[in-house]
Amino acid sequence: MKKLLLTLDYELFGDGSGDVFKHIVEPTNSILEVAERYGAKITVFFEVVEYWRLKQQWESGNHMGYDNNPVEAMEKQVVDMIRRGHDVQLHFHPQWVDAKWVDDHWEVDYKNWRLSDFNSSIMTLKQLISKGKHTLEGIIQPHFPAYECYALRAGGYNAQPSEAIVEALRECGMRVDTSIVPGAIEQGALSIYDYSTSPSDMGKWFVDEKLEEPCKENTDIIELPIVSFPIVRLFKFMSITRIKSIMLNHKSAQASFTAKTSSGGTRGGIIRKISFFFKKEFQTWDYCLFPCWMHRYFLHKISKQKSRDIFVLIGHPKSLVSIKNLEFMLKVVKDKMKFAILSDLT
Repeated sequence: MKKLLLTLDYELFGDGSGDVFKHIVEPTNSILEVAERYGAKITVFFEVVEYWRLKQQWESGNHMGYDNNPVEAMEKQVVDMIRRGHDVQLHFHPQWVDAKWVDDHWEVDYKNWRLSDFNSSIMTLKQLISKGKHTLEGIIQPHFPAYECYALRAGGYNAQPSEAIVEALRECGMRVDTSIVPGAIEQGALSIYDYSTSPSDMGKWFVDEKLEEPCKENTDIIELPIVSFPIVRLFKFMSITRIKSIMLNHKSAQASFTAKTSSGGTRGGIIRKISFFFKKEFQTWDYCLFPCWMHRYFLHKISKQKSRDIFVLIGHPKSLVSIKNLEFMLKVVKDKMKFAILSDLT
């Protein structure tokens, strides 16, 4: 039976905007409620760097416009997730490492967008991963001593070049990565990667030196790639669900679109932006964004992959606009496939 791993990137918007309660805590509660109704468990990837910055500001006396403590709310929620049988692992958006609170908003470090070439005067990549691991274990282990942080997802799938990440994972005792999107290529102003040669018919593989390249021998690190299939961009933007999600935070959506279409300078800018919508891209299976027809399309595609039995889906609580679409997908697959958490697959 095919296994579905529902993962959730637990984070604010990439530009630093968003509200912890509105965009993380409350929609996560909705996702957990409907998932549990259908016997599904969620593997949450907790963006730990923004948590550090929020905690630093709150404890210094800056409440950032919140009436209630957002840090405490996040801590309570992830502990409750473990209690309910879900999983919590590590996620990094390094633009938060040097983020600053200026004039009542966050200013993130766009020069440090990619984990793959992380460069900060504050800490090394190994120190970043080590601190993140110990932060999560420090939140959860007082309540569940057996808990272990052993898996990572790079923000925005920026895990290439991956040699330094692999080395840091090994040095920190991490055993799983799930950052690779087979087939996907991004050469924008912020995100840069090319996973066009990564196999799309493998649910997991062992890692030697590079996350994106399967190793024939058993090693100490496993890659669980995120399922993706090619789709014309225009089709996904024709979805009411997608439009609603964009409207939730048009500033962040505009910044993302500009970053993806700004490479190559200003020449031919308008034509490049229009042609962007008519090109194909490898789309991850986003269970918080997909309308019902896209869920059907992806279910049809995976039904044809006879050799692959593990499929990693991705979602973001900040993008959730229709719990009914998620419920549709869960209802369709619950008797046909097995829901799993990370520990079931490794």
